[in-house]
Amino acid sequence: MEIKRIIVSRTDKIGDLILSIPSFFMVKKMYPQAELVVLVRKYNYEIVKNLPYVDRIIKIDDYSQNELIDKIAYFKADVFIALYNDSFVAKLARASKAKIKIGPLSKLSSFFTYNKGVWQKRSKSEKNEGKYNLDLIKQLDPNLFQKEYELETKIYIEDKHRQAVEMFFKTNNIKGQSIVINPFIGGSAKNIKDEEYARLIKNFKKRNRDVNVIITCHISDEERGLKLIKEANSMGVYLYANGGDLLNIAAIIDRCDVYLGASTGPTHMAGALKKRIVAIYPNKKTQSITRWGVLGDDKVYYLVPDKDNPKEDYKNPYFDTYDRDMELDLILALERALKLEEGGKN
Repeated sequence: MEIKRIIVSRTDKIGDLILSIPSFFMVKKMYPQAELVVLVRKYNYEIVKNLPYVDRIIKIDDYSQNELIDKIAYFKADVFIALYNDSFVAKLARASKAKIKIGPLSKLSSFFTYNKGVWQKRSKSEKNEGKYNLDLIKQLDPNLFQKEYELETKIYIEDKHRQAVEMFFKTNNIKGQSIVINPFIGGSAKNIKDEEYARLIKNFKKRNRDVNVIITCHISDEERGLKLIKEANSMGVYLYANGGDLLNIAAIIDRCDVYLGASTGPTHMAGALKKRIVAIYPNKKTQSITRWGVLGDDKVYYLVPDKDNPKEDYKNPYFDTYDRDMELDLILALERALKLEEGGKN
């Protein structure tokens, strides 16, 4: 059949969205003449709107459920692909009346929705989330997928985002090497405590006085960020509390030499920008590096604090096992990454 319009849905968090970029890219590479329509949450719009191969974006938050169902039906798509499935996404897939409906087969309802579904038990965490997504795209035409396959993870930053960051650097007179630390995450994985980030920064600065440290966060976490700086009690530590476009965070990550963060959206932004990364991840299978690690960037050092602790309490949002040796491990990893950057090695 001739494919004229393809709808791809990814309606969850920032990191999940970034790990879906390779799938958007492959859809367009396989079917360059087809219109690619992407369904996303409003907070992810800034990332998707700059992807040159996406033709149309629907922010699902802008519509009531009935309005969105009507809109999806109006498109008369030939293909509907759900990279993430829940009951409402399944309802949208059925409303599309697409001849080909692809999605992960796991819950009973998905078997009645997706006529070219793929059996996926993602909770087993046997591969990266981005690879699970690509398996769904492959289902469209395995031979064409194999022929055209290319892993593309790039995100695109606009001049306005770079200018906002340059203004921040100029206002604070920041010069020389810089690391960016994104300490606050949404709770989808374990992290170290705020006071542990403060101590890490303080001890890093004792050893590396000329390296700037920029803490990034959403404006809603500004108070936590200021408290962290106060506890770090070191010169050359700055806070960038973003109340503007999401890609301002991407621009500041791109402007700095090395990135440090836990399993969260900005970490995947750093990966999409091919930065040197020091990352803090849990050992728990559903939160692990295997499933949620950075895709397409091999310049990542992972610290897994609970690696040797089979009794780790996963109800606790912070690691039971993080200690001073692990802190030193992170500091040394940052120093190695900075020296590589200084030497001009990519």
